[in-house]
Amino acid sequence: MNRARARAVAAVLVTAFGLLVLLWGTGTDSSLLQTPQSPGGELPVPGAAGVSPTTAAREAVQDQPREGGPVPWEAVIIGLFLLAVLVRLVRWLVARDWEPDEPDLHEEPDEVALLLAATSPKRRRRALDEGDPRNGVVACWVALEEAAAGGGLPRDPSETSAEFTTRVLDAWSVPPDLVRTLAELYREARFSRHPVTEDMRRRAVAALEGVHDAVRGRVRT
Repeated sequence: MNRARARAVAAVLVTAFGLLVLLWGTGTDSSLLQTPQSPGGELPVPGAAGVSPTTAAREAVQDQPREGGPVPWEAVIIGLFLLAVLVRLVRWLVARDWEPDEPDLHEEPDEVALLLAATSPKRRRRALDEGDPRNGVVACWVALEEAAAGGGLPRDPSETSAEFTTRVLDAWSVPPDLVRTLAELYREARFSRHPVTEDMRRRAVAALEGVHDAVRGRVRT
């Protein structure tokens, strides 16, 4: 489980436990250590006038305050409502597509942050789910070109955008087969007239994920 997801679920569970303790305390209106007293407020003393040991013991048991009185119905309704909300919140937290924790990029060149943003799970999900397959494939490569252009590596005037992007990715040890696959899919989607399939889009997104993992691995080392 992602660390952010685990922390969020733990916080919800701790909150739920606190609410249960609060509701339990609401229904407990007496101390467990109270001394049993007679109806008049005094402890029956065995051997006193008119008080036998048996009578004193029986009165002490009968007059001992009972703990854990009934919980007010308002508290029950509020507790059930909060419990339902917490259950839905936990389910949402577990089902949410959390983005992986990114490394600290404060000391890294600008192109690292740009490349990771361009290949992030959010960007990949958008390319996979939005629009038609052709636009999704094109978006994968264009995101890399924009990230490369915004970095600190100078571009040679003779280089095309694709060549410069490939050089930036090579500088970060991205496997050449990933770059080649993504570039070929981009050219086919951008310049051909035949239909672009969902399988091509999935391959482009998978290659983009590979780029993301390669850059992250380079940053961690």
